[in-house]
Amino acid sequence: MGSFWLSVKDHLAQRFTQIVGAKVGGSDFTAPPKPEMGDLAFACFSLAKSLQINPAELAKKIVADFGNGDRFVDSLSADGPFVNVRLKAGEFIHRQIRDIENANEAYGSADLGKGRELVFEYAQPNTHKEMHVGHLRNLVLGASLVELLTFTNWKTIPVSYHGDVGAHVAKCLWQFVRALRPEAPKQKADVAKQAKKTPVSSLAINLTLDDVERLLANVPKERRNGNYLGELYTEATRTLAEDPDKKDEVSRVQQALESEDPVWHKLWQETRHWSLIEFTELFDELGVNIERQYLESEVVSDGQRMVDELLKKGVAKESEGAIVVDLEDAGLGVFLIRKSDGTSLYATKDLALAYVKQADYPKMTRSVLLVDTRQSLYFRQLFETLKRMGYTVPTEHVGYEFVKLASGAMSSREGNVVTYQEFRDQVYQYAWNETKKRHADWNDGKLRYAAWAIALAGVKFGMLRQDSDKVYTFDMKEALAFEGDTGPYVQYTVVRMNSILKRAGMPDIRGNEEPDCRILASAQEKALALSLARYSDVIARASSELRTNLIANWCLETARLANAFYRDQNVLESEGAVRQARLRLVYATRDVLTRGLKLLGIPVPEEM
Repeated sequence: MGSFWLSVKDHLAQRFTQIVGAKVGGSDFTAPPKPEMGDLAFACFSLAKSLQINPAELAKKIVADFGNGDRFVDSLSADGPFVNVRLKAGEFIHRQIRDIENANEAYGSADLGKGRELVFEYAQPNTHKEMHVGHLRNLVLGASLVELLTFTNWKTIPVSYHGDVGAHVAKCLWQFVRALRPEAPKQKADVAKQAKKTPVSSLAINLTLDDVERLLANVPKERRNGNYLGELYTEATRTLAEDPDKKDEVSRVQQALESEDPVWHKLWQETRHWSLIEFTELFDELGVNIERQYLESEVVSDGQRMVDELLKKGVAKESEGAIVVDLEDAGLGVFLIRKSDGTSLYATKDLALAYVKQADYPKMTRSVLLVDTRQSLYFRQLFETLKRMGYTVPTEHVGYEFVKLASGAMSSREGNVVTYQEFRDQVYQYAWNETKKRHADWNDGKLRYAAWAIALAGVKFGMLRQDSDKVYTFDMKEALAFEGDTGPYVQYTVVRMNSILKRAGMPDIRGNEEPDCRILASAQEKALALSLARYSDVIARASSELRTNLIANWCLETARLANAFYRDQNVLESEGAVRQARLRLVYATRDVLTRGLKLLGIPVPEEM
């Protein structure tokens, strides 16, 4: 939507166009590198080149010809090849605050998507394993990008994709049976004999449907989760490393699963359900909303069929028994799409998944996949293969680096992977303890909500503020501090703004010409209003580049400016019209900062 800030830049562009006789756009005006230089800067390089004039001389000409008396501009100055613009403080602050009030929740939005449909895939933990701290960056970053794209008018459809088949599942279920039915499996000959007697039995380690029902019933409800299944997988991996001869048993289990053996299929379905239910619960507490949940098991058959078609069409070929797509001509090497033993790979299933998404969402104009950056080559190969298959939906991979924990900051009960729940509980407990120290008189509900909001800010803000292509190291004490480059610092700034308003009686002063904010003229007030104005620029760029760190850093900078304003301009001790105008600026600051945090998935408690 249109905004006062954009109209100011468009106005300047029109004036500059009239002066130089060549087209200047509003987007050509940017923030100068240092605030003392001005409020907006215009670089003359490209324009000077087209006009065949020295950039510094062009800057001087613009300043000389611009003149005085402009309704928005206080002064212009030439600084080498740059024109620096200083806006009239009072008029700018007043109009900017009115703009924020009038736009309300839509303030800062942009029509980048124009209502087009975008399918955004993220949230991809495998079933039959624990959800660990390594999954967090994907979930946090994905949820924020979905919010951002939706805010900029993309019809965003968030989908998840879970690996619910494969070797990890076979290992987990093999160990599940071993752990809960400790008696040794019968010999192969006895197994065959038992299979003839009981139609609902499996040749894989002599398991029957009755066995499955009994084993499942023996698992306590509190153990029916990913952590338990992950423990089984870990134990299976350890056992197979110590006794490789047992790999044959696991292989038979995997074959039984792939052939949909009714006994193992039953066990697989029930234990998979445990994982999927848990995902829903954990996603909900993290603000991860999924419209469609895709599973690898849905696309295995279609993927194999597509590989056969690619062979017939000559897009793929056989190589040492495996099926590959030669992408050497595109500089992408050879893409393996089926193993030599005939079994499927991630690629087999991902080819089919692309077409399933297209069938589910025929109006899709863009497909985005959020997967860690180590898979970059794989996705380039996948997209090139899809292109050769005739797939036309623009598809892109957004990568991110992994998360590390500061040495000694956290530990796992198992001594290996830190599960999401362990991580969450330790961060929450730290936030709760710190909040309790500050507010021993708070009731339990208020204390718990504030601690949870602070914990979320500590976890999410750091991950979103860091460039996604860089490794993020989480340090609990630093991340949850109220000072420094943290989410709680920004939260506390919003709480501080709200506290000022409460102490002033929450006056109803928004949405009208009065109180007139043109009376405000201090450097702190103008700097804060400028930062609020630049929010729309930040949102547009963040959405175009899929970079949430731009929003997080804007939140930090605006919080710093708000605290400088709070420190130097005592709002509540001001008098008359100045007090009312400053309260109006406080409202605007609180509201826009709150919305910025909302795009990052971070709530703000009433008090901290």
